[in-house]
Amino acid sequence: MTMASEPNPSAVTPGVEPPRPPAPPAEAPKGVSRGLLVLLSIVLVTGVINFFVVNQRAFLNFYYLPVVFGAYTMGLRKGVYSALLSCGIVLGIAFLNDSQFHSSDPESWMRWLDLWTWACFLVLTSYVVGSLYEQKESQLREIRDAYQGIIEIMSKLIDSVDRYTENHSRRVAEFASEVARAMGLKDSEVEDIRIGAFLHDIGKVDISTEVLRKAARLTDEEMAEMRGHVDRGEIMVRSMGGILKHVIPMVAYHHERWDGKGYKGLRGEEIPLGARIIAVADTYDAIVIDRAYRKGRTHEQAVRIIAQESGRQFDPKVVEVFLKLYGTDVVLEPADATRAA
Repeated sequence: MTMASEPNPSAVTPGVEPPRPPAPPAEAPKGVSRGLLVLLSIVLVTGVINFFVVNQRAFLNFYYLPVVFGAYTMGLRKGVYSALLSCGIVLGIAFLNDSQFHSSDPESWMRWLDLWTWACFLVLTSYVVGSLYEQKESQLREIRDAYQGIIEIMSKLIDSVDRYTENHSRRVAEFASEVARAMGLKDSEVEDIRIGAFLHDIGKVDISTEVLRKAARLTDEEMAEMRGHVDRGEIMVRSMGGILKHVIPMVAYHHERWDGKGYKGLRGEEIPLGARIIAVADTYDAIVIDRAYRKGRTHEQAVRIIAQESGRQFDPKVVEVFLKLYGTDVVLEPADATRAA
């Protein structure tokens, strides 16, 4: 596989963070949102229909529909914008054509009083509904912040089980997020993968520290206990409720192999994409950090192993993106790589 030409550190010193991908380019400032354009278009269409309605004063109530919808779904500012546009359309029509929105009262000022009263109530309605939207969003942000804090605490708890894997979950989450983003996944999917990476080893909290820190080769019983962490992790995440339902497959299948020789025998695209991405990030970090039974490898060695396992242990597409982010100018040799994870 062709490697990227950017240089990378050739070694990882214990205690030093592994290399990171280059920061993604900053997004260009966005213009007017599509939602606001649609909302204003609805208001304009409503204003056009106004010309063809016999009872135009009664039709004024229809302006509440786009205004309330916009304020509740897009926020206070956009709701008020739509209300002001509606008022501008109606008052403009009334100013240009005296026959529009006429009332039974012969006094013309009564017509304007009615229209301005309607306009004030329309703006007030948009403000009240938009404020409810802002309040709801504020509560959701607080819930999200608490959720993120809990995830961080859980990841530290997971990593504290083994002193050799301190901050392992956080690094895997960062690597996996960058790969997912580079693959063009939606923001919500990237976030699911990030959380899945944070929690991918949560099942290890039930494994004895003697097994986790053992320097010698594991016995069959100990290996079975170690492999069981994906099942225990799946049960733990499932017990947390529907908010983490998209994370469950990543925790359960991050030790599957592309060739079907993993823990549960899934192969190829049967393995969830998030689990395939986490598998690459997890293996890379496992290679470069020190373990009880071996010293960490260099970045160059880690990249070589990842590349050589493309199509065997790992999804070739995921490996390709990983190498673009973490590429090295090393020339791969056909020799088989030693397993390091």
